[in-house]
Amino acid sequence: MVIGRLMHYVGDALLISTVLAGIKRQTGLRPDIDRISEPTTKGLLEKYLGFGEFVFDSSVAAATASSLFQKDMLDRLQGPGASR
Repeated sequence: MVIGRLMHYVGDALLISTVLAGIKRQTGLRPDIDRISEPTTKGLLEKYLGFGEFVFDSSVAAATASSLFQKDMLDRLQGPGASR
């Protein structure tokens, strides 16, 4: 029971760090960790966010290599709202 709850929290933390990595890649926005003065906390947060970027990059690489995903270049060239 305790292990299941712990795994759930770890999974949630992983999803949050991966979403933050995706936001950083798409918009350039990132958490301002420079405001944290405690070096241990800052280091842990940098590792946490770095792991999220690793998971995000790995997911993108797996999707790119898979035949189940494709880039729709026509939509990217025409922009949003363009009719086909």
